[in-house]
Amino acid sequence: MDGFYDVFCTSSAVQGKMPSLMDLETNAGGSGFEAVIVNRKLDPALEELMQIAQCIALDWPATDVTILVQQLAELVTGHMGGPVKDANLILAKWMERSTELRTSIQTSVLPIGSINIGLSRHRALLFKVLADTIKLPCRLVKGSHYTGIEDDAVNIIKLEDERL
Repeated sequence: MDGFYDVFCTSSAVQGKMPSLMDLETNAGGSGFEAVIVNRKLDPALEELMQIAQCIALDWPATDVTILVQQLAELVTGHMGGPVKDANLILAKWMERSTELRTSIQTSVLPIGSINIGLSRHRALLFKVLADTIKLPCRLVKGSHYTGIEDDAVNIIKLEDERL
């Protein structure tokens, strides 16, 4: 739930062992890896999002989980830069924003709450964290085996009628 990081390889030339969190923290972008950390103790923006998710869950009519899923998705979408109409445009915005973030905090380890322009992998990770916060059964699946694209991620939510 808390205190973990998700690593993404940003360079096809990088092979071998995954770097440790300490190695990633001391490298502001030259390692070929990007890491997103989930740790609410170190991320006030994440803590705030978790509190908002809990408020949403309190207002949720227990008879319809789809409303809760939609509201959580809207919270994530709003925080991560709005709806994605053009994947290339959001990728360009992400590249610019991630460079700004890495430069400002002097590390390649980005707190999930500080990411305000996010790709599908960032959005899906944040949704999963918020879903776990409110005990909404959710799976995070990543990679081309599940999504068709290597750096993609999606969430799977089990609905009351046993559909995924």
